[in-house]
Amino acid sequence: MKKVRFSIADADFYFKEILVKNLLSDHKLQLRSSCNNGNELIRHIHLRQEDVFLIDLFMPIMSGIEAIKIIRNYDIQAPIIAYSATYQEDIAQILFAYPNVFYCQKKSNIIENILSYMVFTPVNRYKEYLNGWKATSNIEDFKLPVAQKESNEYAPTIIEIQIMRLCYEGLSNKEIGLKINLSARTIDTYIKRLTDKLNLKSKIDLIRYCVENGYYNSSL
Repeated sequence: MKKVRFSIADADFYFKEILVKNLLSDHKLQLRSSCNNGNELIRHIHLRQEDVFLIDLFMPIMSGIEAIKIIRNYDIQAPIIAYSATYQEDIAQILFAYPNVFYCQKKSNIIENILSYMVFTPVNRYKEYLNGWKATSNIEDFKLPVAQKESNEYAPTIIEIQIMRLCYEGLSNKEIGLKINLSARTIDTYIKRLTDKLNLKSKIDLIRYCVENGYYNSSL
């Protein structure tokens, strides 16, 4: 089976690394380019090497919306998965003026599922997803990570969120302790307890959880 070639543009390094790693575990997919903004993405689009694009809508230098516009102006009709943190009606109207664009939430499992539906199976389930996302989106999505709104999931405390964010920033346990005036051993204990409560296996999984649930971008 011929591999499906994709390029991604996302300024969020950790999210992009996690998403790409997950996608490449599927041997039917092949990465063409990993870009930090829309400008990097469009530099080589004249080569027409992509079968699908993954684009974060809000990036510095050149936004995802502007990149999509340029891609379609080149008459490149490859499917585009465009994503943002929350559903926005005005953004949806702009995107759906272009053919073959799939708008979704910035969560790796959702992007992976839509890519799977889009490339390997009929896309009728996408419409079901979009209607559900639109119906449940509201202003609170800007304030509360998903994990806090699910009553059957553990909601991390403020200090646990701080520790997760510092893990996401790449600090060692000792460096985290210095930041928040705790010993490295205490940070070890916090991380062990937190991974247990969230059913995670490692600090890397904790970083992924932090990214997936928006804690890295929290104002706390």
